[in-house]
Amino acid sequence: MVFRFGTDAHLYDDPDDVNIAPLLDSKYDSEKCEALKRLLALIAKGLDVSNFFPQVVKNVASQSLELKKLVYLYLLHYAEKHPNEALLSINCFQKDLGDPNPLVRAWALRTMAGIRLHVIAPLVLVAVNRCARDPTVYVRKCAANALPKLHDLRLEEQKSALEEIVGILLNDHSPAVVGAAAAAFASVCPFNLSLIRRNYRMLCEILPDVEEWGQIVLIGILLRYVIARHGLVKESVMSSLQCTDNFHSEKDVSDDDFRLAKESNHSGACDSEFVNMVSRGYIEGPDEYFSRSSYAKRVPFELNDAQFTSGKSNEDVKILLYSTSPLLRSKDSAVVLAAACVHWIMAPKEDVKRIIKPLLFILRSSNVSKYVVLCNIQVFAKAMPSLFAPYHEDFFIYSSDSYQVKALKLEILSSIATDSSISSIFKEFQDYIRDPDRRFAAATVAAIGICTRQLPKMAHICVDGLLTLTRQELLTKDLGSRYQEADVLVQATISIKSIIKQDPPIHEKVIVQLVRSLDSIKVPSVRAMIIWMVGEYSSLGEIIPRMLTTVLKYLAWCFTSEALETKLQILSTVTKVLSGATGEGLSTFKKVFRYLVELAECDSNYDVRDLACFLKELLSYNFISQGSQGVYSLSEKDLHIVVNCIFRKQREVKTESINYRFYLPGSLSHMVLHTAPGYEPLPKPCSLLLDDINEPEGTRIIMKEAADYSGTDDHGTSSDPSDNESASDYGSQHSFSGSRSSGHGDDGESNEGNDNADLLLQISDIGNAAENQNGVFHSSPANLGELMSNRALESWLEEQPGSSNPGMLEQSQVRKSLARISIGDVGKRIKPKSYSLLKPANRNDLKVDYSFSSEISSISRLLVCIEVSFKNCSSETISGIKLVNVESNRASSDNVPTLVPMEEIASLEPGQTTRRIIQVYFHHHLLPLKLALFYDGEKLPVKLRPNIDIS
Repeated sequence: MVFRFGTDAHLYDDPDDVNIAPLLDSKYDSEKCEALKRLLALIAKGLDVSNFFPQVVKNVASQSLELKKLVYLYLLHYAEKHPNEALLSINCFQKDLGDPNPLVRAWALRTMAGIRLHVIAPLVLVAVNRCARDPTVYVRKCAANALPKLHDLRLEEQKSALEEIVGILLNDHSPAVVGAAAAAFASVCPFNLSLIRRNYRMLCEILPDVEEWGQIVLIGILLRYVIARHGLVKESVMSSLQCTDNFHSEKDVSDDDFRLAKESNHSGACDSEFVNMVSRGYIEGPDEYFSRSSYAKRVPFELNDAQFTSGKSNEDVKILLYSTSPLLRSKDSAVVLAAACVHWIMAPKEDVKRIIKPLLFILRSSNVSKYVVLCNIQVFAKAMPSLFAPYHEDFFIYSSDSYQVKALKLEILSSIATDSSISSIFKEFQDYIRDPDRRFAAATVAAIGICTRQLPKMAHICVDGLLTLTRQELLTKDLGSRYQEADVLVQATISIKSIIKQDPPIHEKVIVQLVRSLDSIKVPSVRAMIIWMVGEYSSLGEIIPRMLTTVLKYLAWCFTSEALETKLQILSTVTKVLSGATGEGLSTFKKVFRYLVELAECDSNYDVRDLACFLKELLSYNFISQGSQGVYSLSEKDLHIVVNCIFRKQREVKTESINYRFYLPGSLSHMVLHTAPGYEPLPKPCSLLLDDINEPEGTRIIMKEAADYSGTDDHGTSSDPSDNESASDYGSQHSFSGSRSSGHGDDGESNEGNDNADLLLQISDIGNAAENQNGVFHSSPANLGELMSNRALESWLEEQPGSSNPGMLEQSQVRKSLARISIGDVGKRIKPKSYSLLKPANRNDLKVDYSFSSEISSISRLLVCIEVSFKNCSSETISGIKLVNVESNRASSDNVPTLVPMEEIASLEPGQTTRRIIQVYFHHHLLPLKLALFYDGEKLPVKLRPNIDIS
């Protein structure tokens, strides 16, 4: 009660204990607020209070900010149910868009966008366009948040207008606005990456200051832009796509053999096959990838050299990696995963290790996101085991971990196991096997098998331990009572089988021990695997061939009581043994085979009957094939080959395979293992054409001014290109941009000369030249005064090397025109952009702005000249103004100071403005320079940010 005193929490206890309707009609704002709070409390409890809509709408024009806010919240909730009544308040919303209070403007815009009616969509678009240029950050952020709501109305005719507003908001200098604009970009125009091109470096600079949700979206946008613009980094893990795609070999191999070949790679190296597989999933998407990589449709996939760039020389890639590096230490685990995804895909292989400790930190610090982090580490560790191999202890399992987390940790441990760490990992596995959760114990046994296949030196130790475990399982529980696919005994047998396949001769006694325990094993899948080993290794060593007769008689004796999978495996095994048998045991094997076939032909399952009929005809003594050449009998050698080709694959229940994740790290699809709504793979490298990218700002300004000057002739009239013949010659004193003189005669000529001195682009004729047969030009002094025609100038500019007429080579001399192109001072034509260094408090203090000057430092080429403007906005004189460096006195390799000492401004009268040129050295083109501003005895910290547009 003490904590609830003085709050509105009591409204949730019994919000309808009073009559709300009279309170809404009250003339006091406090009573109206009380009624609206009770209505919102009822809404929060799930009750329908839409019948009060007319009474609430009439209060939208109230002057009380608290009441207006409550009305807006109510309207947002019920506007779609009462569209006609909601339209009555549109005029009030439009009026509030011009309110001096930015909160009112933002609330009005948010409510208008939340109504989501096609009738008012044009009005909302105009309001959003207006608020996108609002001087208040919060209003611009609300405008960005309103864009996805407008886009949901499917306004196809207004799509270009929405994209234009997104571009304006992306160019904002406020981190809050940029974060909301990034979310709007992802909803409105996620594929229009040309909008990012204009603001790429500014977005990278502002990325660390954006809120966490905005950082996640903005990181994904920047990553897609860099890949679409420059391609993949050839030093990264994605470089495997640059090589020839040999994912499928020419010879046909089984899935088990292919997986075994991948898992046999040494853990210290990069698993190139797996990296290639995952990388293609990132670019193509899982659906297209599986269709390309299917055995039925083998389509090669590779990227050429033009779709790769160097991460060490490409500035955009370096800036992206530099700006996302601080985010690896973010407190938000989703931001860390997004930044790790960028470094995993774009960073060189030797720099990928920087993602290890941040991932391990959030793995230890957050139990909520532990499973998500492990899902991403699973792919990283599988592709590059050497990354996490030194940190294997971080993946040891706690008793409080869920089964899903335990399974992921086991898979990671089996991927990163090395010769130095396998002993400690196996000690942990011994404890895990004794866990009461037998499903977890079975997963541990499967991990032991994977470790043994990666480290063959541990095969003998692991096989002995697995055989001991098998005997313990047979003694401690009745396996015939139930069967689970992930049972400990099943996994132990699978691991033993995979170890035997690596080197069968040295594991003959292991097979014998398994066969001897066949009578005590009741699990059908385990019996089927052991029977498969009998047929596969029937001729191995000396012991197994001698015991075949006894084993086959035992299988024939228990055939009728076996499960379906075991019956099928018995028929296959007996067929393989008979096809390769010779000597005294052949007659016994034939009798057993005929007996089994007779039993199988009477079986209730049609699969068993069909297989029996097929084998009976295949191994019949009179098996012949009628052909065009006569009668052909199948020899015993050929029969053995045919049987091996048919039955080489084991008939058994396959265990759960490893779920390889082909989706981008950190995405929802990566977690659920299917394409979630909104998931998009990475764009095709270098798919952003140059035609889709607008020209840089400076280029547009230069070309615009050149076009303005060339569009008029001497008399100010328009010059059409079709009139080139009439306007035959340009004077040598005329520029290509044209003159703007208004008079004639001597005065006009003098003004013309002055204008030419200030023009940006000038092209003038320097005479004609004669070229002899040796290709040497000789200028003709007599022709230096001749003027070059417009058509000759255009043909000279468009001429390509080697495009001359072959007939002209026969002439002894060729007359050509020469021109001189001169570029004026760009700094005088373009006004530099001004930035705020210190804003006046309440507009009654010192105002300091700065801009980057075009002057060149006379001290060092590393120093940047900056023009600083000081304006006294107060009514009193300000004295002692100076800028001082407060950072450590670092210097460059050339001993250049960070800040050249500035001359102190003794006094500044009210309203007076003065300028100073300072010279600074930026240690990095993205990091601001920390300075201190002294005036009137006060010291204020300021930051001087580098000009990333020209750095």
